[in-house]
Amino acid sequence: MDKLWRTYFAAMAALMNIVGLGMISAFTASASVNMKKPGSRFSCISNNQITWVASLPSIAAIFGNLLSGYLSLKIGRKAVLMFSSGPLTISWLMIAYAPSIAWIYTGRLLSGFGAGMCSVSVPSYVIEIATINIRGLLGSCYQVSYTIGVLIAMLLGITVVWSWLAIAGAFFSVCAAFFMYFVPESPAWLIAKERNGEAVESFRFLKGEDVDILQESAAVTEHFSHQPQESPTFREFKKPELYKPIALAIGLVFFQQFSGINALMAYTVEIFEHAESSVDPSIAAAVVAGVQVVATTVGSALMDISGRTKLYKISGIFVSLGLIALGIYGVLAKELSLPSETYGWIPLASFIVFVASFSLGYGPIPNLMTPEFVPLHCRSAVLAISGVFSSLFLFMVTKTFDDFRYFLSDYGVYWVYGFFSVLGCLFCWLAKKGVSSALCPSDCVVNDPNENDEGC
Repeated sequence: MDKLWRTYFAAMAALMNIVGLGMISAFTASASVNMKKPGSRFSCISNNQITWVASLPSIAAIFGNLLSGYLSLKIGRKAVLMFSSGPLTISWLMIAYAPSIAWIYTGRLLSGFGAGMCSVSVPSYVIEIATINIRGLLGSCYQVSYTIGVLIAMLLGITVVWSWLAIAGAFFSVCAAFFMYFVPESPAWLIAKERNGEAVESFRFLKGEDVDILQESAAVTEHFSHQPQESPTFREFKKPELYKPIALAIGLVFFQQFSGINALMAYTVEIFEHAESSVDPSIAAAVVAGVQVVATTVGSALMDISGRTKLYKISGIFVSLGLIALGIYGVLAKELSLPSETYGWIPLASFIVFVASFSLGYGPIPNLMTPEFVPLHCRSAVLAISGVFSSLFLFMVTKTFDDFRYFLSDYGVYWVYGFFSVLGCLFCWLAKKGVSSALCPSDCVVNDPNENDEGC
C-alpha cells in the first residue's frame, strides 16, 4: 500500500473527471424542479425542454467518445484528460450564467462532449497504471467516483439553486486538471510509442524507488513486442478476439442503460414528488445517492472476491425486484388510494434496493470488463465504440422517459426496465463464455511480470 500510494493518487486524479461526469448526469435531478420555482430565470420551462436538458449531454458524448478514442492513441491518455477539462469548465459556466435556454442547451452539449472524452480515457489510464492485484479495486472506482459526483449534485441541490450547482461543477473540472498536471502519462502508452525514458520515469513515480524499474519496463516492452503497435485495422475487427469483446461491451452497456438507472436518477426529485413519498423529495434523492456510493464501494471490494459474472447476475436480479416493487406500489397507490403517511416509505425503500443492487454489479462491472478483454492496441478503439453505444442508449432512455411515463404510467416504466434487467443477467452469462473462449493470456494487459492475472 505504502509503495503504491502514488499509483492511487494518479488514479484518483484521473477519477476526479468521473466525479464531474456524475454531477453532469445528476444536474437535472434537482435543477428540473428548482428551475420551475417562482423567481427563477427559467420558471416557465416546459417538461419537453427539461428532457432536452437531461438528454443532450449523451448525444454530444458520442463525438467525445470518438475523438477521445483517436486522441488517446495519438497524444496519450493524460493529454486527453487535461484537454477535456477545458470544455467541461466552459460548459458549466455557460449553464450557470445562461441568459436563455439556448445557452443551457449549448452548455449541456459541451459538457457531454467533455464527459465523452473522459469516459474513454479514464478507464484506459487507470487500468494501465494499476498493478494486477489492485486493478479490480481501481477499475471499479470509476463507478464509485461517478456515484460520488451524483451524491455531491444531490446534496448541493438541497441547499443551492441550480446556477450555483453549475459553478460547483466548474470548480471540480478545474481541480481535475490541476491534479492531472502532477501525474505521469501511462507507462504502457509511452512504451508503445517507444518513449522508454519517459516510461521509466513514469514507473518510478507510480511504483517508487524500491522497485526494479528497468525490469518493469523490460517486461512491458517484451509484451508489446508480441502485439501490433498500430491502430486496429478493419480486418482485425473481423476476428473473434476483437468482435466478441465489442459485442459483449455493447450488450453490457445496453442493459446497463435500459435498467433505467440514469433516467431515474436524472428525475429522482420529480419521481418522489409523483410517488407522494412521505419523505421530502430532495432529501430522498440525496439518501438514494448516498446509498449508491456505499453500495458501489462495497461492490468494488466484492469484485475480485465473488467473481464478476456471479456478482453481475445477483445484482441484476435485485435490480429487477426493486423496480417491480416500485411498480406494484404505483398500481396499489393509484387503485386503493394508499395513505402516504402510512405507506409513503415504500417508494424510497424500493428505490434504495434498485440503486444499491445496480451499484453492486450492473454499474461498475461493464466499465471493468471491457478493458480487460481487449488487447492494448485496440483498447481505446473498443472503449470508444462502447462509449458511443452507451451514450446513444442513454439518450434514448433519458429523452423518452417522460413519454414512456405518459403512455405507460410510472409503474409501467418500472416494469419495462425490470424486464430488461432480467434479460441482462441472461446475456452476461451467455456472452461471457463466448468471449472468454476467444481470448488468450497474451491478450491481457500487463503490469507486473511476477503476477498472474486470472481475469483473462
